[in-house]
Parts: sequence; structure tokens; C-alpha cells
Amino acid sequence: MPPQRFLRRAFLASAGATAAARAWAQPAFPTHPVRVLVPFAPGGGVDVVGRIMATALEQALGQPFVVENRPGGGGLLALRQLAASPADGYVLAIGAPGPLTIAPTLFASQGEPFDPLTALEPVQFFARTPGILIARPDLPAADFAGLLTLSRQAMAAGRPLTMASAGTGSVLHLIGEYLQDLLGVRWLHVPYRGSGPAFVDLASGTVDLMVDVVPTAAPLVQGGRARAYAVTMPARAAQLPEVPTMAELGHGALDMGSWMALLAPAGTPGAVVQRLNAALNAALAQPALRARLLASGSEPGGGSPADLRERLAREAALWAGIIRAKGIKAD
Repeated sequence: MPPQRFLRRAFLASAGATAAARAWAQPAFPTHPVRVLVPFAPGGGVDVVGRIMATALEQALGQPFVVENRPGGGGLLALRQLAASPADGYVLAIGAPGPLTIAPTLFASQGEPFDPLTALEPVQFFARTPGILIARPDLPAADFAGLLTLSRQAMAAGRPLTMASAGTGSVLHLIGEYLQDLLGVRWLHVPYRGSGPAFVDLASGTVDLMVDVVPTAAPLVQGGRARAYAVTMPARAAQLPEVPTMAELGHGALDMGSWMALLAPAGTPGAVVQRLNAALNAALAQPALRARLLASGSEPGGGSPADLRERLAREAALWAGIIRAKGIKAD
């Protein structure tokens, strides 16, 4: 063998051995506690599911996953903090539709633009919470077809039905706007500061209808203080199995509601992202964890980082179109 070829092979073998040794010497992630930022206050749905997610990771990977609530800026405060953190997997965040797919457009005119698709690394879509269309208990519409007829009659009379929401620009408000376009009706939007005050006025008959999520709406429906018409997910909700889906009613297999996902800073090593994703997918296959999510009113998710990235891009485009077309402004 010519000396040059021998030396080249020896060099490549040595380099390969050195790289393998370095890879072998790398400690497995994680080797110390991981911080998990939640963009909302303690006690809400995102916080509850975020803590379930953190516990699952802690049990699977053998290190503490410490939840830190960082509310503010429509959820963007925590995501900006995540984007500015080292891309090593030791700072993560729980994402939801508001800060990830709505706030970047809704707050575009306020401060420096923030694009989650470039600033953050999707890890996994963990859980979804079905949306549901409900109305005051005495609304004279016994079923969904009756609601559409009543809505059109009210429009023709110049007195459209009123649609409460948990706040202008919330995902529940935007689902309501989407449904109006889908169904060819118009409802008068009445924003509240959260679902609680809206529920009070809905149950008393002050407003006619609203879109919310099943976990918070179910007690009203089950207690006779609200009437349910449809869920906005492909399958019926476990908490209200008697309520049909929009697809069953002939209006397409919608996949709309709230959801929770795990994110890391952009540039986080692929091996770290895949380890986190695999740990959560394995956890979601366990009956005990699935039961815990269902008890909280959420449905188990799963999938790859690419699946989550596709969802973020699709929903961001959908909500941006609605926000701009209807001139929706942040409170």
C-alpha cells in the first residue's frame, strides 16, 4: 500500500476513534435539574397539565424537572425567556395556543416581533383540551340545527345572538369567530376577563352563547346551567360523551381547542430533543398517565417534534388570518 494511502487511513481511523471516545465520554442528558417555565399563573389548565408533564419527565429521566410559573405578556414573557436561555435542554417551557400561535400576531405592534417557529425548538405535543359550544340554559334552540335557525333569525331581525368569550384574542374567542365563518352566521362578541365571569352571565341569561373548553364547561352543562351543542375536536369528549362533534353535525372534522406542548430554545441538540420526546411518548403510553390526563379534562397527545412544528405553523397561519381579517386588537 502506498505510504500516503496508509497514512490517510491511519489518520481517519484515529479521528474516528477520537470522536467515538468523545461521544462515549459525553454524560447522558440530563445530569442535573431542569427548569420548566409555565407562561401562566398556578392553578390553570396549562399549569396543571404542565406539572403532569414535568412529573412524567422526572420519573423517566431521573432528574428533577422544576416548574416555574412566569405569567405575563399574554404568555410571551416565558417564551422570550426560554428563547434567551442556553440551548442545552436545561431550560424548557410549556406552550399553549395563546402564546405560541396567537400572541405573535395579536401583539405584533407592541415591542420587538417574536416568532416561536424560529426562536424555539418544538419537542412534543403532549395533550389537548376539547373546545365546546355552549349556550344559556333557556335559549330557545333544542339542538344544533335549532341554534343555526335561531342565529339566522336574530341576524335578520338586526339583533344577533351575543357570544361571550374569555377575552379578546383568546383561542376560545378565535374559535368562535371561525365557527361564525364556517356556519354563515354572525354573533355579537362580548369579551370578559376570563371564563369565570362569562359563565356567570351565561348561566343567568345575560349572554346567549360562548365557546370554552370541556373541563370548565362540563360542570355547567351537567348541572343544567348551560346547554351544550357541539365539541370542536375530531372525537367526542370523555367528560361529555353525549355531545356530538362538528363532524357528526356535518361541518367538518375540526381540531380546535386548547393544547399543551413542550418546547426548548432553538438550536438545542437533536439528541436532547429526541430524548425528551421519546420519554414523553413512552409516558403517554402508560395507562396511569393517560387516566390522570383524562381526569384533568385533557386528552393524551404524542408524536414527533416535526408533528408539533407542523401544527404550530398551521395554527399560526389560521389565527393570523382571522385576526387580520376581522381587525381584532389586543386588550
